[in-house]
Amino acid sequence: MDTAPGIRPDNRPKLVRLCAILLAGIALGGCLQTEFDPDQTTLDDVSAQIDGLSTQLSRSEAALTAIQSSDLTGRAALDARLADLDEQIRTLPDSLQLSCPEPEAVAQCEEVARVIVSADKMLVGELEYVYIEPPGVTVVARIDTGATSSSLHAENLVPFERDGEDWVRFDMMINEKDSVTVEERILRHVRVVQQADPSGSRRPVVEMRVRIGEIQDTFEFTLADRSHLENELILGRNFLADVTLVDVGKQFIQPRYSPPEGP
Repeated sequence: MDTAPGIRPDNRPKLVRLCAILLAGIALGGCLQTEFDPDQTTLDDVSAQIDGLSTQLSRSEAALTAIQSSDLTGRAALDARLADLDEQIRTLPDSLQLSCPEPEAVAQCEEVARVIVSADKMLVGELEYVYIEPPGVTVVARIDTGATSSSLHAENLVPFERDGEDWVRFDMMINEKDSVTVEERILRHVRVVQQADPSGSRRPVVEMRVRIGEIQDTFEFTLADRSHLENELILGRNFLADVTLVDVGKQFIQPRYSPPEGP
């Protein structure tokens, strides 16, 4: 079989391979372009160039595949991260609720236990509710550390004698309109001197049982018409000594006493 001038029979496989690669390059739209002159370049040189181009093409294809694979992997990782963040944001309110549970409801007591400052003293404010029995009424008392004795408002005082002893009958106000009559034995009389009454006035002293906080005992009170004053009961040092401490910045620290209802 005749061959073209300058082409040996043993070079025909290389030529066939060259033609195949060139045809493939043309089919790929001219991606591979190689210029050679059969009269100036030997077939071996052309084959070497083709091998080099093939190697570069393979490397380029591998690099492109790696880039595409990396992009796909990165895109998948980004999508997964975004989905995870979206889930965290969606469940954030529930997580916060679990981390910060609502405070448990605390039962409210109608009466507050007395405030203990030390082992044997009770704290009282500037004003306190005081229950007096008899007659069983509650009045607002002003705590006065400057007063030597305690004083109670009494109207219509009438002294009288009972079984050879001095007694007094007087009215205690239950509210602004109603009053109750009380009779008590007079322990003694004291003279109280005031700026408006330099000569002083003679007042009876009686014992009455009172309740305030956990204190329930009998104390001495001087009786006087205190209708011109704001408070109908003054608790002085004879009541406060040894049993209470006073916080003048507060009022009604101790609970108001309510007597038990009848059977």
